[in-house]
Amino acid sequence: MSETNITKSVHTTEEPTAEVLQAVEAQNADALNEITATADVQEAGVEDSPEQSADEAVQNADEDAVDEQVVPESAGDPVSTPEAEEESFKQMFEASLKEQPVVKRGEMVKGLVVSINDDAVIVDVGAKAEGSIPVAEFEQAGLNIPALGDEVDALVQSVGGTAGVKLSVLEARQREAWSALEAAQADHSSVDAVITAEVKGGFRVNLNGLNAFMPRSEADTDFHVNADKLIGQTCKVAILEARRKPDNIVVSRKKPMAVEQAAMRTVFFEQHAVGDKVSGEVKRMADFGAFVDLGGVDALLHVSDISWRRIKHPSEMLSAGQQITVEIVKMNAETGKVSVSMKALQSDPWENMATTYEPGMRLTGTVRRLLDFGAVVELEPGIEGMIHRSELSWTKRDVKPSQVLTEGDVVDVAVLEVDASARRLRLSLKAVSENPWQAWIADHPVGSHITGKIKNITEFGFFVPVEDGMDGLVHVENLSWDQKGEDALREYSKGQEVECVILGVDVEKQRISLGIKQLSDDPFELFMAGVKRGSSIKGKVSELKPSGMIVELAEGVHAYLANREIPRDHDALKEGSEIEAKIIEVNRKRRQVELSIKQQLHAEERDAVRSYSRKTADDSTPSALALELQRKLLDRIEPKKKTAKSEKKTLKNLAAEPEKKTTKKRKKKA
Repeated sequence: MSETNITKSVHTTEEPTAEVLQAVEAQNADALNEITATADVQEAGVEDSPEQSADEAVQNADEDAVDEQVVPESAGDPVSTPEAEEESFKQMFEASLKEQPVVKRGEMVKGLVVSINDDAVIVDVGAKAEGSIPVAEFEQAGLNIPALGDEVDALVQSVGGTAGVKLSVLEARQREAWSALEAAQADHSSVDAVITAEVKGGFRVNLNGLNAFMPRSEADTDFHVNADKLIGQTCKVAILEARRKPDNIVVSRKKPMAVEQAAMRTVFFEQHAVGDKVSGEVKRMADFGAFVDLGGVDALLHVSDISWRRIKHPSEMLSAGQQITVEIVKMNAETGKVSVSMKALQSDPWENMATTYEPGMRLTGTVRRLLDFGAVVELEPGIEGMIHRSELSWTKRDVKPSQVLTEGDVVDVAVLEVDASARRLRLSLKAVSENPWQAWIADHPVGSHITGKIKNITEFGFFVPVEDGMDGLVHVENLSWDQKGEDALREYSKGQEVECVILGVDVEKQRISLGIKQLSDDPFELFMAGVKRGSSIKGKVSELKPSGMIVELAEGVHAYLANREIPRDHDALKEGSEIEAKIIEVNRKRRQVELSIKQQLHAEERDAVRSYSRKTADDSTPSALALELQRKLLDRIEPKKKTAKSEKKTLKNLAAEPEKKTTKKRKKKA
């Protein structure tokens, strides 16, 4: 069919025949070849996918041909020539190609959002095909998902194929970020970043779509910074390292912070001095105090400077992030250290101690701390007193404070001593209650009897409970009159019930002395009531010792006879021998009696002489027996007299020696 016939059949109202359709397809093929050649010359259309463009061109040509065939021609329209129709179609097709922008891979484009679904955002970039951007990329790039009609800047990743034009806002942001990043590294400036997560050794940071690493040591000027508080924070960072291949970016938040803090520190030291009142925020706390941010300067608030009241940890009165007012007490511009105090702004509660507290006062306080040697009681904020462990209880001696009190207890105490200069207050817990020792001794005077069970036995005696928390001691010396203490102690056992006599009570030392042997009369005192020193007495040898012997005078009464007090010509003595001797020494305190046979014999001889002398006083001539006794007596007395005279003479001679020497010297001088 000729070209004229094809044109005519297109403009008629009749249905196109198969012959006509074949002719149209041939005509479209020729037009396609011409379009492709024109696109190559003018560089119009889509560069990366010529097959896609050709197909679309064929499709458009088919649609135009069908439209021309099915649209009826009005009766009044002039009939166009085939040559004019072909030229007009060619011009219109070329004009449409010239109006479409060129979309190349790797270039930045601006498009209008025309559709949004769950997976992608569809954007019209002016090309024949629309571009698509994955929804997830907006979140990765730190952008909000756009709305219909919003303009979006994106990077062309690829064109053609079934996916059409693939765009990326993430790569677009990354390209911009790399440019800004390299510029910041060159001029040592800072860039904005978002800390997204904590990783091993540091943090992951987002720089406008680029992932960077920030070492933990570069996260803050304060090494103790809380990692949880950094996550999600937008901050300024300095570029320490940036390489595109392989992709590696290392940043520092500490570096710009240090520069900023150094500038603020300089201003702070220029504008402030010791004694100034400043406000700040509690940054962090330690056992020894809290660090307060004063605006570029971290000042130390020691735990002892927080309050006049004694506290264990700053958290008792402060919390992180709290705004407080403090006074500068120390500052050093060279080291950059500043010390502040809260209690310097408060009045000292110890200033009026001397007039507020006096010995003997009864007060109420709160137990704040328990120590090994006592308890600390707070009477008012900043005023604390000490209860020594000896002042905790009347009946419990050397008790541990934790056995009587617990921290937080509210107790009544008595003031024992006030020393305002030493900031010391001595308190007593037991002084506010009745002394049970005084009450007990009032009901149990010395000499009264008590009964109790042995609580425990020691080498020096045993203890018997007399009242709740009060024990009396029965010493070994107070167990028996006639037995040794150690021997008597063996006759008693723990838990045994005994009757005792109260011998004495020391209220101050909290001691009660008890005795068992005092339940019966002292045989020694009974015996000694009938004898005295110089009395003659009979006894029986009960024990021999190297230096003498023990003589039993009566039941429970023993005396000591030394060997020197036995005449040499006396018969040998042994255990069980009965003797008669003279009491020469008595020590009631030690319960000791000393005997002498010699003095007993001398007394007997003297008495015999005197007795005989009285009987023969009227006789002029003494008998032979009297003369013999007199001779023996004189023989014993004369040597003593001669010895005494000799000693007197010697003393006189010694006293005269110096006088004689002095006389001789005087004569020589004369």
